[in-house]
Amino acid sequence: MRRFIRAAIVLVILVAGYWGWALVGAAQLASVASEGDAEAVMQRVDLPALRRSLGSQISRAYLEQNPQFQKLLSLEKGFVGSVGGGAADELLREVLTPENIAALLNKGRVGLPKAGAQDAQTLWRMPPLGEAFRMGPLQALMNSRFDGPLSFVVDLDSAEGRYGVHLDLSGSTWRLSGLDLPAEVSARLARDIAERVGGLTERRGG
Repeated sequence: MRRFIRAAIVLVILVAGYWGWALVGAAQLASVASEGDAEAVMQRVDLPALRRSLGSQISRAYLEQNPQFQKLLSLEKGFVGSVGGGAADELLREVLTPENIAALLNKGRVGLPKAGAQDAQTLWRMPPLGEAFRMGPLQALMNSRFDGPLSFVVDLDSAEGRYGVHLDLSGSTWRLSGLDLPAEVSARLARDIAERVGGLTERRGG
């Protein structure tokens, strides 16, 4: 019985330590972003994984808006990998610059230059990552979770819905690997991509 209790205590300590390590990794990412050093931020970002994360959500939203493509495109390849993929990839490359990623994590805002406009078009707003830690470690703990042994998520609530900031363990560093978007935001991005494609829906539908 004592051996079982000791083992349970050790297990709890290990889990708590691992969870704390992941939270520290997320807090370090938020801290680096707050310093405005985009290059340092990118050292803690898995950019290909982040693009895939956003791309799959945009693809899914696009197919929901355009059900006529359901038979033409598999959800795995989707809009990003096939029809209109160039437009989606172009949008993500414009959005996911080092400066934009740093601004998103620090200020909770992503924008794109808009033709004929002096100010950037705001694509979406979310709470800065640092917000997860301003109410103390207990609140940060309650708003975080693991979705795999090496994958950690910090949830952030916004007026549009909940964002999930995904970090994967790479070596000894927790790196930003994905971002769960509220449905309203992914739908808006899908519509923006459809406009870039320029009449793709009409041509396919006709």
